[in-house]
Amino acid sequence: MTGLRALEAVLRTGSLSAAARELCVTPAAISHRLRDLEARCGAPLVYRSGNRFVPTETGRAITAALGDAFQRIRMADELLHDGRSTEFRITASYSFAVLWLMPRIPTFEKMFPDTDLVINPTHDPLNHGPSDVTIVHAAHKPKGTGWRLLFDDRCAAIARPEHPFFATETGNMQDVLDSRLLHIAHQRGRDWGEYSWRDWAAQLGLSWSDAKKKGPSVSAEHLAAEMLPKSDLFALISVVNASDLLASNRLRLVKGSEAATGCSYWIGSRYDSGPFAGRAKRFIKLMIDSLKV
Repeated sequence: MTGLRALEAVLRTGSLSAAARELCVTPAAISHRLRDLEARCGAPLVYRSGNRFVPTETGRAITAALGDAFQRIRMADELLHDGRSTEFRITASYSFAVLWLMPRIPTFEKMFPDTDLVINPTHDPLNHGPSDVTIVHAAHKPKGTGWRLLFDDRCAAIARPEHPFFATETGNMQDVLDSRLLHIAHQRGRDWGEYSWRDWAAQLGLSWSDAKKKGPSVSAEHLAAEMLPKSDLFALISVVNASDLLASNRLRLVKGSEAATGCSYWIGSRYDSGPFAGRAKRFIKLMIDSLKV
């Protein structure tokens, strides 16, 4: 049973380290469990493809037979915990959590006075661990039921209000590309929200040259938002994520620079029914209504 649990965690998360964190053991322990299971089975169960572990044919057959057994066990265990806890756990894509969600926590707390909100920002919300509500930034709706669209993401060229560009703003987006650029690259690809200056230039029909476009890089939008007020850089940031900074004039958007990234933010709950489903549904509705304002 321990080996099967390790196998399920590795294939679901894609890595030994992520499975180890979830099961509170070391990656070496996970590796030993897999080897023991393969020795008992007499055949390989997983192999590495790129940077993820995927199942062999035998591994797929075993996980198909397991179905969602371990997920149901986890949910039952979490319900036991929830029965004595007032925590309401929200896991969200990193920059959305930091830039948009965190400033609104006092408002949410007033709506849920008997609940202790716990916010978990992460680059990988789907594999972070159990949460009451999960918010994902992705090109496609996540697998499973119960996901609702929060908003379709749009990025824009953003800089500090005092940036020299705004003193002689011409509306020419090529002038932005000819300025110093801050790049945001979290190494998870376009399907998980990465949107580059090259993508933006192609979408707006602008000229792009890798040889010319040098500049610093950060791994998340909220880090870019921290850097921009202290430099003459431009960054591509989600208009929703930057909305508070734009409204307070701490950052400024270049008119005409907005572009759809092809990704959206999705929100979902692990509860389809039961005593905790109502609270999750109320929170999700509050989130959606807040984004309409």
